[in-house]
Amino acid sequence: MSNLVTKEPMTLDDKTLRKVLVRYVFSRQTCFNYETMQSGPWVWSMLPAMKELYTDDEIAEKNESYFKFFNCHPWFGQLILMADLAIESTRDANATETALDVRTSLMGPLAGLGDAIVWVLLPTVLGAIAGYQAQQGSLVGMFIAMAGNIALWTVFWKLSIPVYHKGVSFITSKSESLRNLTDVCSILGIIVMGAMVATTVNVKFGLTWTVGDLTQNLNDLLNTIIPCFGNVITVAILYWALGFKKVKPGNLIWIVIVVAIVLGAIGFLG
Repeated sequence: MSNLVTKEPMTLDDKTLRKVLVRYVFSRQTCFNYETMQSGPWVWSMLPAMKELYTDDEIAEKNESYFKFFNCHPWFGQLILMADLAIESTRDANATETALDVRTSLMGPLAGLGDAIVWVLLPTVLGAIAGYQAQQGSLVGMFIAMAGNIALWTVFWKLSIPVYHKGVSFITSKSESLRNLTDVCSILGIIVMGAMVATTVNVKFGLTWTVGDLTQNLNDLLNTIIPCFGNVITVAILYWALGFKKVKPGNLIWIVIVVAIVLGAIGFLG
């Protein structure tokens, strides 16, 4: 049962925000696991700010809420972190619920954007320049590549604190719209998760049967009932299983691997 109540809003100073950023920058890819992904560093990074906003009991309750699945491009993740701290600074009873909805809805799109820009575009362009210069016996390309990465890192660092302050200003001036923001982010989060189920999960049934001249595939038949039927049912079963206290995500991964191998071997899964 939640003991959270609405309090007077507070604004965090830049010194506290820098503490949060330093923690996040140096820890965001640590304690990486299949259950919570990047949530461990997230919770630890927020602590200096949360101590100024809430009591220890409230922080413990909020940490439990935040210690759920989160996975985003690490550089864009710090922008989401600042946005969530802006929401937490309202000290509204439902602030964490809103912040989690924002986090869930933004992590997917920003992960794709970050991967495309930082992991693909930047290394490709700068690497090509550095490689060509190296062939010519010059170190200039290497220094250009290093400078480009440092510049991009600096941009994200400089953007982070303004994201917090703009977030506070927006939420303060639009406080009556906060509930609508929660609803919108919840809907967007559901859409993102639905897209992930359809595109990243791949469960296909291999059973076929023949009646006369007609050969029917079970997978095609079920997909006419619900598109991506195997994906949807698999995710639904796993989500249902996670509702049991003794069931851990790590154990479910092993169960899925074993079941997939067995059902694939007998031809039930394609």
